[in-house]
Amino acid sequence: VRRYFRRGPALAMRVVEFVAVSCLTMGLVYDVCTPMDQERLFAPYFRILVYVASSIECVRELKTLAAMIPEVINVLVLLLLMMAFYAWIGVVTFYGSDEGTEYFPNIGDAMWNLWIATTTANYPDLMMPAYNNFRLSALYFGFFMIVAYFFMMNIVLASIVNAYENEMDRRRVERQQVADRKLSEAFELLDPKGTGRIGKASILALFSILNYDFPEFPTIPKENAKLLFAFLDKDGTERISKEEFMHFGVVLLLEFERVYLHKTLLESCLPRVYFSPAYQLFSDFIQSDRFEYAIDGILVLNAVVVFIQSYAMLMGKDVSVDSSLKDGSIDTIWELFETIFTIIYVVEMTAKIMVKGWHKYSLSSRNLFDMTITLLAVSATAYVYFPNGFSDSRLIRFIVMARVLRLTRLLVLLTPFQMIARIGSDVLSRAKVIFMLLFVVCYIFAAFGVQVFGGMITRDPADPRSHLLLGSNFAASDYWANNFNDMGSAMNVLFNLLVVNNWTECQDGFESVTQTRLNRLFFVAFHIVGVVLVNNLVVAFVINAFIKQWDYRQEKLKTHVISGEAVIIGRRAVFDAQQVTGTKTEVEGQYVAKIGRHAQFDEEHQQQLLRSFFTSPALPRVQLDPESAELGN
Repeated sequence: VRRYFRRGPALAMRVVEFVAVSCLTMGLVYDVCTPMDQERLFAPYFRILVYVASSIECVRELKTLAAMIPEVINVLVLLLLMMAFYAWIGVVTFYGSDEGTEYFPNIGDAMWNLWIATTTANYPDLMMPAYNNFRLSALYFGFFMIVAYFFMMNIVLASIVNAYENEMDRRRVERQQVADRKLSEAFELLDPKGTGRIGKASILALFSILNYDFPEFPTIPKENAKLLFAFLDKDGTERISKEEFMHFGVVLLLEFERVYLHKTLLESCLPRVYFSPAYQLFSDFIQSDRFEYAIDGILVLNAVVVFIQSYAMLMGKDVSVDSSLKDGSIDTIWELFETIFTIIYVVEMTAKIMVKGWHKYSLSSRNLFDMTITLLAVSATAYVYFPNGFSDSRLIRFIVMARVLRLTRLLVLLTPFQMIARIGSDVLSRAKVIFMLLFVVCYIFAAFGVQVFGGMITRDPADPRSHLLLGSNFAASDYWANNFNDMGSAMNVLFNLLVVNNWTECQDGFESVTQTRLNRLFFVAFHIVGVVLVNNLVVAFVINAFIKQWDYRQEKLKTHVISGEAVIIGRRAVFDAQQVTGTKTEVEGQYVAKIGRHAQFDEEHQQQLLRSFFTSPALPRVQLDPESAELGN
């Protein structure tokens, strides 16, 4: 309890988390937070509150969102005033016409329809009654769309991008200042006599304290603690100066993995066979590019066969199922092909495991994917052709089709696609926090929607509300499953609203059953928060991160060999742990150093940090990335 409620910036979130969990528990035991209809009114909000309070990254992004609102609200107010002015002109201009009756009957409906137009959901439908009768009316609607959609909405996006970058800069400066202040205070506590140096024993004891009192930190084993001390001790004196200690937070980003030499089963059991010239030739071939190219060629042939089998279906033709495909025997050319492909993939998997050994083979996610599909294909083959009640060989085809996904590696071999794939991977890994924020917003609106609109959309003839939907656009579009009757359906509705298209048909259904236009406030509020703010924040983040990553990737990352210290390849550095930058560590063997996952640096930044650890006499003052997890709170 003392560790959980210890003082620090995260104390408030821990208190909120504790209160939310307590309320949920009390609600289960004593039915606290339970209204008269026996549904726990606040339980969904307590659940998401527990999730938010336990995620520092989510809290941080919520603060970012709150900081953006003042800058964005000015543009939205200007857009609202412009729509009010345009609605006024529209009501007066189209009074008594079909356009006025359908879209501009009063200023409220006129503003509502113009707002829908800014989301493009009813354009050009909005202008057609007037445009069919008078072509120049297109000037009114065209000018509105140019100003509202092409200009104002993009101003909103630009404001969000600018606000996000300003918040990142502010957070970066603030975090660096806090880090410098806290590290200075820590150094003074560890050096009570004011000698200007901290001994090795004190630093190693500090690592032990972090392991015991700060569960946010990854556990630091004894050997790793010695390595971290060596990286801090750049001058090799085994005493840490204040200048060196100021890099404590950066050094803590390092993670280590010892390199073990794993022998293959054949090397251990039959060394004479393993070292024979014939096996070595076989091993070289299995690990060569020629073997991979041969497998890729077979995959292409597999894809062609699957395409030929599916051609009639893909062309939309009626296909009669061949009864021989269900007789449990290999008596068609397609079944023979599928069996041959399965055998080839089994041979490939077995040969790679035999040559590389299980440890090295399992390190590759591509190998694990191939093995999974191969084992599923073998299992399906045995299940289909072994005498039992199931004998449909098409099951094998469906599983083998997944194997064809491996052909995407052919695209990755091309430099432009390779760059896009790697950049996309980096951006998505860093964007997960933004998507988490989007999920939180959708969950809150979904919970509220279930409480307000739950059960209203129904086709039960005994429910009088079902008749209210007859003749509505909602019923005509067959949107019955788009409802707020449960959380799953509610989240689907909100996802549809994020996509924006046809969202008015969904809103029309709820307006029909509620017999009030107040439900429009819910949909407008979600559009502003979910689409205008959060979804644009996602777009801003992806664009910003992609451009930065693209600039980094223009110069291909190289392998750096630091004489006597390490070999750095991409995000990893291989080094001899016995001595690091002149400091003896008392640790034996080869290790791999990498920047931990909690530090969401791009690959270029990670490689620069690794080079500085092994080359610089003193580490550079690296600013803490605001995208890194806030450890130590």
